[in-house]
Amino acid sequence: MKKIILLLGICFYVVGVYAQKLETQTLDEKGDSYEVRIKHFNKLFGEAFTPEKVAPLIQEKEKAAQRAAWREKCAKKLLTDQLKQILKQVATTEGGGLWVTFYIDKTGKVLTVKFMVTSGVYVKLPTKMQKELYNMAMEEKLDPSGYNFDDTRTYAVDGFDLMKRAVEENKK
Repeated sequence: MKKIILLLGICFYVVGVYAQKLETQTLDEKGDSYEVRIKHFNKLFGEAFTPEKVAPLIQEKEKAAQRAAWREKCAKKLLTDQLKQILKQVATTEGGGLWVTFYIDKTGKVLTVKFMVTSGVYVKLPTKMQKELYNMAMEEKLDPSGYNFDDTRTYAVDGFDLMKRAVEENKK
């Protein structure tokens, strides 16, 4: 009986992780750029993510280098072979971009992730790949010492351009 309950618990956990619903919003009138984020983002985070509460980056060279190293490591993890292939294809045909933005708390835990995507990339990214990318990004952990958290600054924002990294990797 315990084994069955444990097995069911694991199944529900796995389904919960991969059942994350994402929504897409157009960022411009022509439909050239999209934002992909967790469904009901404003309802879930609207009050928590206000400009007054964002912790600024600490500008010391050591902290900037630390954040840059994390971005490179994270990009390597997120740029799967299939995603690299799509991004390189779009870069050579029509150009575009895929930016990932992390919202983190004062412990460095990722609260949520947003993706800014140009239409050329968006139409080639299958929904399954978007969800996998979201789930991989949510597993990241950032070093909070690179941000100026205090009692009023409760979250930080960081991110990078995956398209640029995929194309630059091709040039090396």
